[in-house]
Amino acid sequence: MNKFKYYLKRFGFIGIIKQALSKFGLINFDVYNFLYERYYSKLKKEDFEDELIDWYKYRSLSDRNPLENPKTFNEKIQWLKINDATKLKTICADKYAVRSYIEDKIGKEYLIPLLGCWNKFEDIDFSKLPDKMIFKSTTGSARYKIIKDKKNIDYADLKKSMDSWQKLPYGFAGMEIHYLDIERKIICETLLDMDGPSVADYKIHCFNGKPLIVEYISDRKNHSYRESWFDTDWNKLNIIMNSDSAMNHEIIPNPPKKLEKMIDISKVLSKDFIYVRVDLYEIDGEIYFGELTFTPANGFDEWKGRKSQLLVGELLRLPYEERLDIEEINKIMSDLKQ
Repeated sequence: MNKFKYYLKRFGFIGIIKQALSKFGLINFDVYNFLYERYYSKLKKEDFEDELIDWYKYRSLSDRNPLENPKTFNEKIQWLKINDATKLKTICADKYAVRSYIEDKIGKEYLIPLLGCWNKFEDIDFSKLPDKMIFKSTTGSARYKIIKDKKNIDYADLKKSMDSWQKLPYGFAGMEIHYLDIERKIICETLLDMDGPSVADYKIHCFNGKPLIVEYISDRKNHSYRESWFDTDWNKLNIIMNSDSAMNHEIIPNPPKKLEKMIDISKVLSKDFIYVRVDLYEIDGEIYFGELTFTPANGFDEWKGRKSQLLVGELLRLPYEERLDIEEINKIMSDLKQ
């Protein structure tokens, strides 16, 4: 897709000029806010599919329509965005509503302790909160604030962030439409004790109710992190990150002590979905639920080479595709190790 035409349709000439000026630090420009008010808020549901196709072509720098015969993992995630945006996904993507779902499915002992839930910044009584905590929007990715010492809170900055969370729906960029109907609230959870620069993530990719791949992320710092991929027996897979922020582990990390239990939990939590990534933590031998993710990296996970994208795409069977038997799954997993 022509990049200029894509920008012009969404930003207009004024928006393009403002974005250029912001890159040189001449003005402050909230891109998503501008796009929402000018463009996304006017989109009709019948336009969502075309918007996704345009966005994908722009992101991939190709004329590929990912909804036509999708093959790779990323392409199939795009297909699911449009064709499988269920009410249950909206509930499970909601960081507050999902807590009841998790409690019902596996028990409340896996939930990170909740310190509060509010409609707006002004409702929060900070005097009743601990020194360390994490604030999150009930909506999508990157809407959070980690507080390591309450005495150092910049309340003006925190209010600005929370007001933005509450004002704007999440999900229009890339048409992650299962986020759009989430009731926008602010929650606060206990900040888990960190071992090293950050809490380690165990992201278990489940395909048609089967946990098959474990993505391990650690050493988050600023905008970088380390990452490795394994099968459910912790055998290394040949999935290599291809981005400026994601570095691969130089030494293969040890598996979590309760890997088998994590896989069991993922089996339960993935039964209702064609695809879901179950994010878990292990802290001092205890497992905690992180979130359920249906569109990882907005369906643009950047891996070196196309082979692994095709192989993982084979594991994800869309409703019109024949399910794989255990021998076929094992063959693909074996190929992913090469």
